Amino acid sequence: MTKRTLSNRILFEEARKELAEGRSVTLSVQGQSMLPFFQSGSRITLRPLRDGDLRRGNVVLGETDNGHFVVHRIYRIDEETVTLLGEGNLVGIETIPRNRIYGIVDCGVLHRWAALIWMRMRPLRRYPLAVLRRICRK
Repeated sequence: MTKRTLSNRILFEEARKELAEGRSVTLSVQGQSMLPFFQSGSRITLRPLRDGDLRRGNVVLGETDNGHFVVHRIYRIDEETVTLLGEGNLVGIETIPRNRIYGIVDCGVLHRWAALIWMRMRPLRRYPLAVLRRICRK
């Protein structure tokens, strides 16, 4: 296995290509938008989408209209679009066409259960997030 450091744009473009070819990709996430579940430096494995993967609570790789890639949790789904929200974001959602969701992070049952509770805490989570951000900076 070769370890390389790439810009997010290049990294996610390559991940998208690998996923389109049916291969899984393991990478380290950067930033705090997915706290408390993934902190900067956490390793995740993305796999290609299968039928039924686009469900509320799943973590996916998507590309916004301006070409920005995000690994965020599905907050809402409709016929044509998927709305994503980073766990560590208090505001700011991305609405992305379904065809620009490229892969999914397989998370365990406990992770999904905890994430659904965290999603419901959205108005109150600013306080635990403030503490987590300070801890993760050290």
